[in-house]
Amino acid sequence: MRLLEGFSFVACALALVGIYGVLSLSVSSRKREIAIRNALGAQRRDILALVLREGFRLIAVGLLLGAGLAIILARALGTFLFEVQPTDPVTLLGVVILFAAVALPACYLPARRATKVDPMEALRHE
Repeated sequence: MRLLEGFSFVACALALVGIYGVLSLSVSSRKREIAIRNALGAQRRDILALVLREGFRLIAVGLLLGAGLAIILARALGTFLFEVQPTDPVTLLGVVILFAAVALPACYLPARRATKVDPMEALRHE
């Protein structure tokens, strides 16, 4: 059981790092676009919402695919479970909430960094 707990902790950490990396790369590659939006009068909250919306979409797709695969592969895992059904909705919902809670801070950090893009510096750099 401790081994499975350790693997689940590592999986959560990898999910956090992966989402942060994808969003960070997206923000840095869209630096010019964000600078133009900022120069044209977009508020910081608008830019924050733009990047967070992208992150939430990524999280939602991952959670839907993960939950679907978990339900499909539940029979194979049924032998490892003790007094829990493989398709227990409470457990599945708990895992979805856990991964959403892990992924949301990973979205917020690149979004906050995107709000600090200086339009003149970003446009001059290109």
